[in-house]
Amino acid sequence: MDTMLFTERSIWTMVHGIALGGGALMGLAAALFSLRTMRTVTPSDIAARNQARSLGLLLALTALLLWLAVIIGTYVNFPPYRATPPEGLTDLSQYPRALIRANPGTEWLHSFAMESKEHLPWIAAMLTTAVAAVSLRYRVLVLSNRRLNDMASMLVVVAILLVAFASLLGVFVNKVAPLE
Repeated sequence: MDTMLFTERSIWTMVHGIALGGGALMGLAAALFSLRTMRTVTPSDIAARNQARSLGLLLALTALLLWLAVIIGTYVNFPPYRATPPEGLTDLSQYPRALIRANPGTEWLHSFAMESKEHLPWIAAMLTTAVAAVSLRYRVLVLSNRRLNDMASMLVVVAILLVAFASLLGVFVNKVAPLE
């Protein structure tokens, strides 16, 4: 039996989840840390300008990682997941959605987990893009204005929760029905 260690589908799954999704989670955590620890700067501080620029670039890179993860997940990983098996096929290992739905104990993974994963990451990418745009536009004000900093921090927290939740659901789905 000739089995490959990595298939094209599994590589795309790893790029989507580990590289892009994991990188985005680390970027969001770093952005939240920066927002909370640099909030005492004054707008006239030269170092604050550099910090604000770095924060804006970090958020822009994180938004890019999220958008890439969402697009690859939607248009590269999701179609093979949804493939319909031929009539009468008993080995559903190459058809993850059918495999998950065939077992009453794992059917929730499709009806809840995959349905959530189809929508929540898009929201996280949009929120992160919004915070990045505000950070790039208003730079030091995001760090020095308490209300703006709190708003940016809350949106980043929501994005972290959405990405972490979608990632956890992805691990569950991939454990039961991996894209091989």
